[in-house]
Amino acid sequence: MNKQELLRLSWENLWRMKFRTILTIIGVVIGTASIIVMVSIGNGAQKSITDELSGIGSVTTLQVYQDLSSMGVPSMSGGNKKDKSILNDDAIKDLKKIDGVTAVTPVVNLSGGEIEVDREQYSVSLMGVDYGVLDDMRYETTSGRKPGANDENSVILGKDVLTSYTYSGASAKSEKSSVKPEDLIGQNITLVIKRTNEKGEEEQRTQKLRVSGVLESTGGNEDYSIISDYKLVTELNEWQTGKKVNIKKTGYSEVLVTVEDSSVVNDVTGEIEGLKFTVFSMQQILDSMGSVFQMLQILLGGIGGVALLVACIGIVNTMTMSIYERTKEIGIMKVIGASISDIRNMFIAESTMIGLIGGMVGIIISVLLSLLINLIAGFFIGGNGNANISYITPGLVIFALLFSALVGLLSGVRPAIKAANLSSLDAIRSE
Repeated sequence: MNKQELLRLSWENLWRMKFRTILTIIGVVIGTASIIVMVSIGNGAQKSITDELSGIGSVTTLQVYQDLSSMGVPSMSGGNKKDKSILNDDAIKDLKKIDGVTAVTPVVNLSGGEIEVDREQYSVSLMGVDYGVLDDMRYETTSGRKPGANDENSVILGKDVLTSYTYSGASAKSEKSSVKPEDLIGQNITLVIKRTNEKGEEEQRTQKLRVSGVLESTGGNEDYSIISDYKLVTELNEWQTGKKVNIKKTGYSEVLVTVEDSSVVNDVTGEIEGLKFTVFSMQQILDSMGSVFQMLQILLGGIGGVALLVACIGIVNTMTMSIYERTKEIGIMKVIGASISDIRNMFIAESTMIGLIGGMVGIIISVLLSLLINLIAGFFIGGNGNANISYITPGLVIFALLFSALVGLLSGVRPAIKAANLSSLDAIRSE
């Protein structure tokens, strides 16, 4: 019996008892759809959180800090002070030499400043970076332009920098200014910094700043800061604290390292840690969360797999009942020349068809369910009818189809062996 005849005969036999076959297929449909929907919910959760974390800080930007022992904190290992790495200008030169690094800038922060906009006072923080590498960093402006290397007094405003907060007990209420940051582009603003001198008297210093652009949202502190040149922020910081900073000995509190793309993040991180600095990146969080979501998907898939296990039992039952109903027919087939392998392959083909048909229908239903879940969730969560609670990947679809076919095949093995081993004479005599 050739393969074409075998498949045709298996298909005809499958639909002799249409109602029973349909019920068995429905069991596979439920099992397949359950696995896809369950795993897709895990995929959706991973995708949503990954996208959210990627928006908080670019995965291609690394935050580098000095080792705790380099900042006056005793080392747990009690190492020699000469072995301690200082995050100074020499260290920045070393960081720039690492393969895959496109930009390195020190970060100098200043808090406690105030600006006046439309007769309203706003507390602001300054974040100083190296304007010389600003074009190589991942910062983009929604309007205006990025300052050049010589534009020391030009600044970029975070999109939420003109936000004031009023506190009532443990809660805080934010209120945005009627003036948008974009309205200040090309204008001068006055930054006021205050300090208390040795006599206990309050002093203040004003600094004229020119707004050149507005920073695209990063989801981080930059949204609430004024991006300025780090040399200017260092000068203002020294005035506010009344102390001269020796960068060569103390180093910078933070350095930002921008790499070519996410594929080299882990390699660059290892190189920097080899220089005895502490590195933080969003990629580290995403990698650690990946294993957590993998376990979640396995758990959810296992729950859905229970339904497919029940369907497997249903296929075995259907094929076993088919043997009892077709015992005489099997005997006649053997007498007229059908081999043991022909009989066995016929029953395996029938059970595999049940798995394939159920898998394909289950995929269609799971896609529709996924769309419905996202639609309903969108109205309750997003408010616009669009959400990624369930996310079906092409790989998940292929896996589900192959798995359902495999379940069908394995479910038919035992009944097929039983049918193939029937005695021809006993089968013909049966009623």
